[in-house]
Amino acid sequence: MKFSEFMHLDFDCPEVLLNPATTRVPVRGGESLDVRSKGNSMTKRVFTLLGPIAVLSSFATADQVNYNCTLNSAASSLVQSTDLAAPFAGTFIGNYDATTTPTGTKTLPGFFGGSVNTAISYSASFALAGDISSHPTGTLVFGTDLAIFQASIGGLNFDMLGAVPGTLGATVNINYQSFHTLQPTAIYPGGVTIPVPVGSGSVTTLRATQTGAPVPALLVQQKNGSFTFTTAVPVEFTTIATLLGQTIADGTPQPGILPLSGTLTIGANNTIALAIAIASQSVSTQPITAPPFVDLPLAIPTVIPAGSTANVLMSGTLTSVTVGSGINATLVAAGQRQPITGDLNGDFHVNSQDLAILLDAWGGTGPADFDGNGIVNSRDLSVILSYWQ
Repeated sequence: MKFSEFMHLDFDCPEVLLNPATTRVPVRGGESLDVRSKGNSMTKRVFTLLGPIAVLSSFATADQVNYNCTLNSAASSLVQSTDLAAPFAGTFIGNYDATTTPTGTKTLPGFFGGSVNTAISYSASFALAGDISSHPTGTLVFGTDLAIFQASIGGLNFDMLGAVPGTLGATVNINYQSFHTLQPTAIYPGGVTIPVPVGSGSVTTLRATQTGAPVPALLVQQKNGSFTFTTAVPVEFTTIATLLGQTIADGTPQPGILPLSGTLTIGANNTIALAIAIASQSVSTQPITAPPFVDLPLAIPTVIPAGSTANVLMSGTLTSVTVGSGINATLVAAGQRQPITGDLNGDFHVNSQDLAILLDAWGGTGPADFDGNGIVNSRDLSVILSYWQ
């Protein structure tokens, strides 16, 4: 049945909330629909649109088709390179204690003399560096308008680590004033930076979340029927990292750009397949508000003579962290076409077939109750008309 034919039909429907006798149902573009009651029989007649049916059809939904896409984690891979530096300053002192560690190290200022364990001032930087390999997870909405060879990407939300923390080698690069030690006996000339391996740190969160509206991309058709595209997605990177029990990246979102290039393949049954490549470099600095750390054990290799280790307790305050991150990824995603509002039979059109389903459900409940108020009525009819194709 054509929509214009429906407009001149009578149909019986259960009692609905249509008072007074004439209810005007809004449709797209400022038009309205009269739905009138014929006495107590509640026979409804939809008899006129204010404006020709052609006006209504001109407000059909846009030609873009949207697909909800999910990464295939097992088939996707990512290598994330991290170069993280967190400067700090404070003092360290030998771990000597007359009662608990009488054979521990004493630190003393200068090159010679003294016997009292004394705190030594220093400046230093935690360094966390290396590569983390992962299988990312995440979602995005990929829109296509093949008539004009345009695509869009929106709602991108990628967990770059796939919920599996990565481990990186950690080093403290320490610079201090001149001092010497007892147990072992050694001299540490000032102005020398010593790299001290301190085990490992971990990156527990690395996430990219799109900000703003969907971004466009040009589709270039290939001989095999697929399409290539390139775009840049504004995102916020969220990184959480710890080192020696201290949080050195606290998850404060940092703005960035995620460049994407890929291939779109249109599949059967309203599906698509995406192959996406990412090559990204970013650097960000953020302040740290963590409390000072106290008496952190640290083993410092001796300088003169070399070959031994002095054991000290380090205290200090982290002030900021600079994170350099490189991402190289190959991602595979599958997409399913989004449902269309008003489409009750799942054919991705809103037409007389959906209208018939709504009328059959009039006064009841079910999928045709678009506004969720518990009854199929004129408000739901308005939805059908608004999305008519």
